[in-house]
Amino acid sequence: MSLILKNLGRKVNHSWIIHKLNLKVDKGECLALLGPSGCGKSSTLRLIAGLDKPDEGSILIGGEDVTNISPVKRKVGMVFQSYALFPHLSVAANLSLGLKVRGVSEVEQKKRVFAILELMKLEKFAIRLPAQLSGGQRQRVALARALLRDPLIYLLDEPMSNLDAQLREDLRPEIRTLILGGNKPVIYVTHDQHEAMAMANKIAILNEGVLEQVGTPKELYENPSSLFVAKFIGRPQINIIEERKEELKCIRPEDIKFKSNGLRAKLEYKEWLGSEQLILFKTSKGSIKMLCKGSDEIPEDAYIGWAQDKEHYFNKKTGYRVNKLLKY
Repeated sequence: MSLILKNLGRKVNHSWIIHKLNLKVDKGECLALLGPSGCGKSSTLRLIAGLDKPDEGSILIGGEDVTNISPVKRKVGMVFQSYALFPHLSVAANLSLGLKVRGVSEVEQKKRVFAILELMKLEKFAIRLPAQLSGGQRQRVALARALLRDPLIYLLDEPMSNLDAQLREDLRPEIRTLILGGNKPVIYVTHDQHEAMAMANKIAILNEGVLEQVGTPKELYENPSSLFVAKFIGRPQINIIEERKEELKCIRPEDIKFKSNGLRAKLEYKEWLGSEQLILFKTSKGSIKMLCKGSDEIPEDAYIGWAQDKEHYFNKKTGYRVNKLLKY
């Protein structure tokens, strides 16, 4: 079982919001769609689910072309950012509604709803209305509804963006166990790179509807294909150290070190983050961010440097990566 997108595209008002998108998600694999707001992440999910029609390309689920098949026949489990629960129905009624529509017997409905409530630790909330639940509990109900559908693929559209940071951290292991730990393809949409790295096997970076790069989190971090990817993956953001005629030399803040014979730097700002410190130095090459241990003493005047093999080069005009042979 796999999900394949071939040259997928969609236009709105004569402008491409997704253009020539090619992706493959295999059985048991989670692909995170990552990018800034408006880059086409949620629009891609809507095309896969059948909620919108593409203007070009095709969608294959398990080898079958479903591009022109109605949403109800695609067997897609979708979890929305807004939970999409019926406010006038109890938790149990919200969960059984889809089974009822699909013609499942009342006895089987009760059996399957009870089993999923038990799995999601929601038994005592069965008769409550959505308004009587916390954000985390509502998200569990939305996940339970997707699981009940027993879909061929899962589509998760920023499922935790409405939750606070601590609750997101608590829910990640549950989502990984319940959905990402199975044998179905999963597409997980988020604008949060930490969430993408924690949840996904692979990450696809979108920029204005165009695929910039796809790879493992490690591949994207260590070998970004463009300056856009280099800036989007990694926090604090990568430093642009030097602008030459046709290229940019960049270095990540965590690769900057104190070096006795290095570049002279004057402390401008520091931010203590517990185990780490974010430092901003003023240098002859402009302001440079550095990430170091929280216990390090930071002098007002220092000398900083980096290893040559940590440098990243990008074409100034196109933004694409320039590969260089390192000389030692």
